[in-house]
Order: sequence, then C-alpha cells, then structure tokens
Amino acid sequence: MLCAAAMLGLSGCEGASGGRPVTLADLGLPDRYSTDSTAQPPAQAENLAQWWRHFDDPLLDSLIERVGAADSAANGKTGYQQTVKRIATEAAIARSYVALRTRQAKIENIRAYLAARQDDQAIARFREEAKLVTPLDALQIAADSDRVAAGIPVLEAAIAADAARIAVLTGQPPAALRDQLAPIAPVPVGPAEVASGAPSDLINRRADVQLAAQRVGRGKIWGGGSNGAVAAYKEVVLQTLEEAENAQTAFAAAKAREAALEKAVDEAEQLAVLARKQYREGLTDHVALQSAERALLGVRDERVGAAADRAAALIDLFTALGGSWEPGANDRRP
Repeated sequence: MLCAAAMLGLSGCEGASGGRPVTLADLGLPDRYSTDSTAQPPAQAENLAQWWRHFDDPLLDSLIERVGAADSAANGKTGYQQTVKRIATEAAIARSYVALRTRQAKIENIRAYLAARQDDQAIARFREEAKLVTPLDALQIAADSDRVAAGIPVLEAAIAADAARIAVLTGQPPAALRDQLAPIAPVPVGPAEVASGAPSDLINRRADVQLAAQRVGRGKIWGGGSNGAVAAYKEVVLQTLEEAENAQTAFAAAKAREAALEKAVDEAEQLAVLARKQYREGLTDHVALQSAERALLGVRDERVGAAADRAAALIDLFTALGGSWEPGANDRRP
C-alpha cells in the first residue's frame, strides 16, 4: 500500500509505485453513457485536437488558433493547469462568436420584417386612396415598424460587446476585431453527430482529470491507496461524466428543436404571404396581417436561437469530451 505522502504527490516514499490504476469499475461507475441506446461497443471517440474546425468557419478557426499560438510562444510545453485554462479560453471565444452571429441574424430578421411592413404600408396607402380604409392602417404600420426597429441598436451594442470579449480573449485591445467581425455571417452549425466514445476515455482525454490525478497521486490513483484520495478523484470523474452526459442531452434536444422550428418557419411564411394577399384584396384587416407577420418574426428568431443553442451545446460537448488537449502532450507537473 502506498504511503499518504506518495498518494498526495508529496515528497517521501520515493520509489513507491506499483499497484494498478483505479478504474471506473473500482469507483462503482459504468463505462457507458446513459444516452447509448444500443448494446454495441461505443464508436471510436472524435478527434478533438482542433475541435473548432468541426464548425467549418475559417474566421472562428483563426481566432481560436491565435490563442494556441500565443500560448505556445509564451510557455513552450505547458502544464495541465495552463492547458485547462487554454481550453476554457478556446470555448469562451467560440461561445462569444456564436452569440455575436446570433445577434447579427436577429438584426437580419428585423430588417426582413421592416421590409415586409414597408410593403404593407404601400398597400395600406393604396387602399386608403381607394377609400377602402382610413389613414389609421398606415399609421399603425409605421408605429409598429418604429417600435420593432428600436431593437436594432440594443443588438448592435451587444454585438460590440461580443467583439470586445473575443478581442480580449485573443490578447488584443477591445476594439481590435470590430471591423473584422462586422460582416454578416451565419451562426456556425457544426456536425449533426459527434462520437463521444466511452466514459473511460475521459480519464485520459480531460486535462482537468489528469490534473486531479496529479494532485492526489503523482499522476495515477493506485488501487489499495487512501480511501480519501480515491473519493476525491471519484468526485472529479463524476463531475466530468455529468458534463458529458448533459452536453449530449442538450445537443440532441437542440437538434430536435431546430428541426421543428424549420417546419414552423415554413408554415409561418406561408401564413404571412396569405395574410398579405387577403389584405390587398380586402378579405382581411390590418390586425390579422400584423399578427401573421409578427408571428413570422417571432418564429424566425426562435429558429436562430435554436441554432445558437445547438452550437453552444456542441461547444460544451467538445470541451466535455476533452477539448483540444491530447494525452501525453504535457511533460511538466502542475
């Protein structure tokens, strides 16, 4: 049995090694995720060395890789603590990038709504000239348009804050990326499926789990060691499994919601077209038209939100599965 000093990674008991690493079975944990629906062995885990490239967004690639380049230049081969920090920074950049693209998409939705309302106002003026409606319709359309347009400056301010956050995370002044991020681009989508591997993979693929192992047992938790040390390690492993399970569930839910909203958008677009046609022909009133177009704006924003949720869930899943750290990449003790 190893002495307490060796279990805690302290000096003493030099050469105290041997035994066997604690496994998930030793900890009373299954080596399958609850989301695994078949009895087949898990697929080989995804290669996540550059997980952000799965989003197929060159600008996002360049922003995140700037962090890795700066980290390597400043520190050479980094320790576990620095690796955990770098992976967290990579994820924070990606989340801010998704938030920025989401707000841009919502501004585009507002602009599309305002363009439709401008067409509605032209129809209302025509019907007013024909003595079919009073000036009230055109005035209501103008007031509604101004009220919705007032949301754009709020979104623009948030976009500026997102750009500043990304710049600072990449080691630049807050305004450095504002122009580069200004052109409209879609919310990054990412793959439809991600191979998570097995829970036992996380022990080697998570730098923070390796850091915990370093802290309680010189890089390995040996069977027959201190119950307290093993319990501390089990707590870290459980938290890691919880993150992976939650991320998988959130990703599946976001995909399902996004698919449902795609259908809802199609239906809302058809309803808005029909409502405008009926308003032009005098078969319905302005209230029905505005209701249909407001519903379309709302469901378009929900679809954008679902895409953002899917991207965020993917980021969480990639980092939960280990992020960009590769086993064996760290030579130094923390």
